[in-house]
Amino acid sequence: MKKVYQTIALIVLISAAAVTLTSGISKEIRSDGGGRDLVEELYEQAVKQNDNLKAVEDGIERFYKKRQDAEEKFNNYTYYNSRYYSDAKAKAAPVADSTTKQKATDLITKSENRLAAKLAEWKNTMAVMDANERQLRDLHALLKITVTVPMIEKYQADNLPDYSKLKEASDELRTVIEKIKAI
Repeated sequence: MKKVYQTIALIVLISAAAVTLTSGISKEIRSDGGGRDLVEELYEQAVKQNDNLKAVEDGIERFYKKRQDAEEKFNNYTYYNSRYYSDAKAKAAPVADSTTKQKATDLITKSENRLAAKLAEWKNTMAVMDANERQLRDLHALLKITVTVPMIEKYQADNLPDYSKLKEASDELRTVIEKIKAI
């Protein structure tokens, strides 16, 4: 149900953005070809003019920052624990008495299993977040296209080159061809 509301909210946001952005934006579109991704360039213009889009972009940025911070802490935590278990196994390996060695190995294994159980929720949450992030990327691409299509169409409508020059050139070409044929 939450995804339905999120999808509806996204549609409302896109509709509002499209209406807002189709007024007067064509003058700002560069027609020089540029080297940048034009969808990104137009979308950046739209974000500057629309608070809802700005809020979406800010939310995406906050998500990635929080994810990066959480993953960094998680990776440091797991690395530290991994180092411990590697060192503990190295300490147990040269133990000569088999009973003592087995006790040490069992302690290490049980501790590793307890850690794995503690980390299960983290890993499950990360897997769900990965799936949601894929959905975010897909929806974000759709949002960019939905917002920029009206912009490019307005540019197309407002800036179509004059056809008369092309028609004159075509007529001139036919005239020259006829002259060559006559010779």
